[in-house]
Amino acid sequence: MKPVGFWREAKANLRQPAFLRLLSVFPLLIHSVPGQAEVKVDAGLVLGHFDYEEQSSSGATLNQESGTLPGVQAALAFHSSNSGWIKVSGTRFSDDVRYRGMTQSGRPLRTHTDTEQTFVDVTLGGPEISLHNYGFTPMVRAGMRRWQRNILPTTNTLRLNEAYRWRELGLGGSVCKNVALGWMDSWCLEGWGLYTFEGRVTVDLTEISAGSPSIRLGSKPGASVQATALIGPIEFKVFGHFWQFGKSDTKIVNRAGGGRLRVEEPASQSWLTGFAVGLKF
Repeated sequence: MKPVGFWREAKANLRQPAFLRLLSVFPLLIHSVPGQAEVKVDAGLVLGHFDYEEQSSSGATLNQESGTLPGVQAALAFHSSNSGWIKVSGTRFSDDVRYRGMTQSGRPLRTHTDTEQTFVDVTLGGPEISLHNYGFTPMVRAGMRRWQRNILPTTNTLRLNEAYRWRELGLGGSVCKNVALGWMDSWCLEGWGLYTFEGRVTVDLTEISAGSPSIRLGSKPGASVQATALIGPIEFKVFGHFWQFGKSDTKIVNRAGGGRLRVEEPASQSWLTGFAVGLKF
């Protein structure tokens, strides 16, 4: 959404029934794994580059954000040689990025955006299929995303705070191979077809007596890829993640002092690429 001189935006908490139902099944899945499950933990640092673009209905670029986002990540996995594995993982990025766009009145705007992104995933991997010294693993994933977007004020505009929440489903797979190189023990390539849905953005317009409307974002497909190299307990990753939203619905809100306001979000695309290094326990 484009900033205007008197807007301040924030997001309200959204209900997560589908995701919570998935988590409620998680203990049952663990209990159903036959035999003694092997528990693995990994944690590390990640450095991503974020690019975001909003587009008009004609495809013209309305505004762009880009910059480097450092972060941390961690995962807890339960492995069974007979039944595959279950993994819960989380990643958090935080820093400011450059904002280039326009206000709703069409005036150019150059500023920065404080950005926080949190990704939480539950991933199920099937038993590995071995073929010609390669290991193939089918996977499914359900994730919850949160993005806090605070566009910083300028001499002509106030701070504009936005928070996005959405869910993401994925179907993918990986191929891995043990190698005899002195500096690398194994490598893996991972690919995902994704679908972003149930996205919402809640706008805090209380500063102009217009309440806090919540608007629904359009669902769209996405994708992600990752390459991993393991050197003893040290794991190196290179990744790319793409997601998008369609144009939101339009909500008309009434101001307490009189008048009406039209609130909507344009279609958008996001790219997050980078690398990570961590330890496996």
